[in-house]
Amino acid sequence: MKKQIFSLFLFLTFSIVFFGCQSAEDVTSPVSDLDKKNSTNSTLSITPINTVPGQETCVELVAGQQYVVGTVCIKTEGTNLKVKYNLNDSDWSITETHLAVVGNPNDFPRTSNGNPKVGNFPYKGTHDNVNEVEYTIPIGNLPPTVYVAAHAVVKNCSVIPTVNLCPEFPANSTLTPTWQPSDAPLYTVKGVFNFSAEPFFGFCVDNARSISNNNPRTVNFICSYGELPTCSTFIEKPENLDLINWIINNRESNWDRKTVQAAIWQLINPSGKATNWQYPDSTGYWTHNAALRQEIVNSAIQYGEGYVPGCGEKVLVLVYGPGEICNPIRQVLAFEVPVECVPGECESETAWGFSYNNGPVPSQSALFGSQWARYFSYLR
Repeated sequence: MKKQIFSLFLFLTFSIVFFGCQSAEDVTSPVSDLDKKNSTNSTLSITPINTVPGQETCVELVAGQQYVVGTVCIKTEGTNLKVKYNLNDSDWSITETHLAVVGNPNDFPRTSNGNPKVGNFPYKGTHDNVNEVEYTIPIGNLPPTVYVAAHAVVKNCSVIPTVNLCPEFPANSTLTPTWQPSDAPLYTVKGVFNFSAEPFFGFCVDNARSISNNNPRTVNFICSYGELPTCSTFIEKPENLDLINWIINNRESNWDRKTVQAAIWQLINPSGKATNWQYPDSTGYWTHNAALRQEIVNSAIQYGEGYVPGCGEKVLVLVYGPGEICNPIRQVLAFEVPVECVPGECESETAWGFSYNNGPVPSQSALFGSQWARYFSYLR
């Protein structure tokens, strides 16, 4: 009898375990893609973005989950929907779009976990950095309420470029200077170098030495924003070079070369060997507009303190030699050189269209699966 009871107990135990395990397997067994889509989409009753059917209505185009870069606008035209992407931020452009309009959210192309498969969206395109894209979609077979998934890839090229203020030039180069060149009326000095087919133009920054006009000489370079020598025999007031850089980048059309040269001497080398050059009634007067010179100097002092040129501007490069930097034999010159800028790399972001106001507007859009991607509904 004990054996029969024990056998019955084993049978019941085995049955419970077997059917219990079978039930657990059913719960976790694979389900269809449609069932999974239904399980990941619980907001089929989202509020349409419009109240008047067919009325043009726009939602925000949101990049990187937080940057509103434009709009996605939708309207009914006859038997079609017009969907238009439009960027209102000039720093951004569109490189790809993917669009799907369906009668039921379960009809969106999705992965098995409910995330959007934008590559399978029926309307798509690649674009050459445009700010506007429009699609026309037939709606004859769609219900009165449609669901719209508007995806884009947008590019931001507002990255600040790298500025190189101090370009490099060959050491011990040969310079042939020309004083007050006839072919460069805006400058007092023209420089021809053995390493360049194009001449350089600028000014002298000291009046203590001779320029040795039209005579070639060996020279070296130092950037006006580089490490400068402390000896006053190089240039008297190197601390004012930022003011001179301000002058060349903010030059007015009536600032003639002699007056600009005089302003540079006053700021950089006021006590050179030239005497009385700044006084109109003196025999040593450097012919220029003294009143305008003082106006330029005053403006440079007021606005040029700490000035640093940026992209699209110019920087002064000082040229000295022959001789050591603290004892150059010839006049120290300064030539204008374009500021070198290395563009920053553009950044791409994913963008989706949905109602956004410092976050998704409640009930006016729904998430795809586990991603931040969203879709919205529209009364056609």
